[in-house]
Amino acid sequence: MSGEPERKKRHQRLVLGLALMFVGMFAFGYAMVPLYRVVCRLTGLNGTGVEKAETYTADVDPDRTVTVQFLATVNSKLPFEFRPDAGEMQVHVGELYGNSFFAGNHSGGDVTAQAVATYAPSEAAKYVHKTECFCFTQETFGPHESRHMPVRFYLDPALPKAINVVTISYTYFNVTPGQKS
Repeated sequence: MSGEPERKKRHQRLVLGLALMFVGMFAFGYAMVPLYRVVCRLTGLNGTGVEKAETYTADVDPDRTVTVQFLATVNSKLPFEFRPDAGEMQVHVGELYGNSFFAGNHSGGDVTAQAVATYAPSEAAKYVHKTECFCFTQETFGPHESRHMPVRFYLDPALPKAINVVTISYTYFNVTPGQKS
């Protein structure tokens, strides 16, 4: 019977170790989202290297106009309608502009979607600064729900003079948990 207290102590240590491991894994998982956002903001990953609107200080060049085109596509497995409200804008470099995109869920269930932006010409990407964009977060739509979503941006005055047209193309992907996109 002298081995019984020792066995009980081992079980208690095992349960305590497992409980601490569980708490540690939960804390790590919980911390991953803010850590991921910080890494994305620092590296520009996922288009999240953004300035806040209240810190916007670019110099406007009223003599230089650039055409900005907006395109919208939907991944083939996403039951969505997706389009820009304005397909094209004439903008002055350095000036803050806004546009919005319409997205509508045509399915009978909830859908979570994420937009990914691409730019043409590709070298223009580093000169497009978004202060607000639906592409920064995943958006969840209820059955047959639709909405207009904003994007606010400016073109950096350092945009090469040879670039007169910038195309911003958004593709919406299905990121609903448990579904393949």
